[in-house]
Amino acid sequence: MVYHFVLNPMSGKNLKKAKKSIESMTNKIRAACQKRMLSYRIYYTTSAGDATEYVRSMINSTQDRQRFICVGGDGTINEIVNSAPSRSNIEFGVIPHGSGNDFVRNFTNVELFSDIDAQLDGETVSLDLIKCNNTYCVNMINIGFDCSVVKEAARLKKSKFCPPGFSYMMGVMIALFKRYGTKMKIIFDDGEVVDDTLLLTAIANGKFCGGGFKSNPEALLDDGVIDIAIVKKVSRLTFLSLLGSYKKGTYLDNPRAMKYIDYKRVSHFKMEFDNPVPVCIDGEIMGAKTLDFSVERNAFNFVVPKGSSLKYKTQET
Repeated sequence: MVYHFVLNPMSGKNLKKAKKSIESMTNKIRAACQKRMLSYRIYYTTSAGDATEYVRSMINSTQDRQRFICVGGDGTINEIVNSAPSRSNIEFGVIPHGSGNDFVRNFTNVELFSDIDAQLDGETVSLDLIKCNNTYCVNMINIGFDCSVVKEAARLKKSKFCPPGFSYMMGVMIALFKRYGTKMKIIFDDGEVVDDTLLLTAIANGKFCGGGFKSNPEALLDDGVIDIAIVKKVSRLTFLSLLGSYKKGTYLDNPRAMKYIDYKRVSHFKMEFDNPVPVCIDGEIMGAKTLDFSVERNAFNFVVPKGSSLKYKTQET
């Protein structure tokens, strides 16, 4: 098997420290692989989409088993998975180096994801993907307010005045005091239609977004279902009063919160907008006027480091 390490030099909470951190990670990777006399490659991405093209080119060059481990955030794991979903001889892993790292929060002993030996000794699990039009989502799709927060957080991360780890929460405060509310039409297969101006929709494979917000508390990575939190447009005061339970993922047990939130679990649905709107897929933003969502069961092989396991999973019967 060939081990590929795909490093994103631009990921992380502090870009000034990224170069030094990447150099340190590179040295650890080389030492671990050389000690084991493994066949390995290290690749540094240079632009958005570069990771996808690299992985795709490597996959097309051989039918042998290959393991691709990216060093980056949720956006980087999204890129490499989009190169080749549903390939039994291909494995994907991640060493968290982003600003949120929400995908790995679905696993135990998260610190082991940064252990090169644990990654090399890791076993794979088959996980679902959400297909959004022609793009695959590993963790979370945000539309509306959450997407605006991601844009603000990305801007704040570049500022030396924003403490590391606070960019998302500060982005929430900034977005809250701007005009918000997005006209959405959500069409479900059972005939139900939600046609309204909404605060946000969080469409999930995993439970977490925004650096630890448990926005979709019932979501599982291996259950063949898409979890959707649909939040009505509410006043700023109401929003602030509910923010704590939304962050903790306890709102499903909060009758007051559920007056404003509709939570659904489906395998397929569609969305339509009057005009193209920003859509945030695993932290990366695209624009669309119509969206078609479906779940692809057991769509990719994910490397779980030795000593870690899927924290939330479908109960066997």
